[in-house]
Amino acid sequence: MNQSISMASSPSVEQADDGPERESLGGIVGMGLGLLMILSVGITALFPAARDTDATSLMVASFGVEGALPYGLEPTRAVSFATGEQLVLLRDPDRPSEEGDAPRWLPSKRGAGWQIRFTQAKVKVETFDWSTVPVDTEGQPPIEAALAIFPAKTGKKVLQGQFHGLQFEDITRLPVAGKAVPVDAGHLPWGPFEAPYIQLRHYGRDASGPGFWDTLRVNLTVGSKARILYLRWPRGQAGSKDSAVELLAALPTDDPV
Repeated sequence: MNQSISMASSPSVEQADDGPERESLGGIVGMGLGLLMILSVGITALFPAARDTDATSLMVASFGVEGALPYGLEPTRAVSFATGEQLVLLRDPDRPSEEGDAPRWLPSKRGAGWQIRFTQAKVKVETFDWSTVPVDTEGQPPIEAALAIFPAKTGKKVLQGQFHGLQFEDITRLPVAGKAVPVDAGHLPWGPFEAPYIQLRHYGRDASGPGFWDTLRVNLTVGSKARILYLRWPRGQAGSKDSAVELLAALPTDDPV
């Protein structure tokens, strides 16, 4: 029988009510206003304790990954923080050229995110039926992925924030400016474990009109340190659990540290 992964065994996704919003579009994708500053000053300038490191070596040392990954994903960049957080970006070097408006990857001590370039509407009280936005057929592989590891001191808080307390909402009545909302949650098979996951859809609009980007996060914590897998699909492409499962099959379940 499969085991539930420790620290955040079951993702908590609730129905929306009239209370305050949980994770906003900017909060989930940009990880807060502070992270947006990274784009202009750079990670190492804003956080002197952060440094780029060898991505392939980090994959082996922190995640135990030595062989090839599905979908042509390769480690292309890694960032380490003095406080113990480590993140690595995985990308198919051939596919990002297909995205002229690709989100920019934003690693931080609180996890990995992507800055999605949507224009915020000035009138926030209006709603829009986002179910009218076309959705490409599900089942395509992700275009980017990221792996993150967090020390035990901060890992529990990170997992709590990213896998609990999110809300399902009626997408026919979301703000006209857009919003990031969960569209699926549950567990995915990963060796002897059942790994909790949450799939998010980041709605927004720009000069080309309304659209969305899908991301998916999976809790891979098996030891004292928290680990999270992040996946991103191209604009308008529905995220795929099957693609996530295939990628999980290539990731060792042992704790390499």
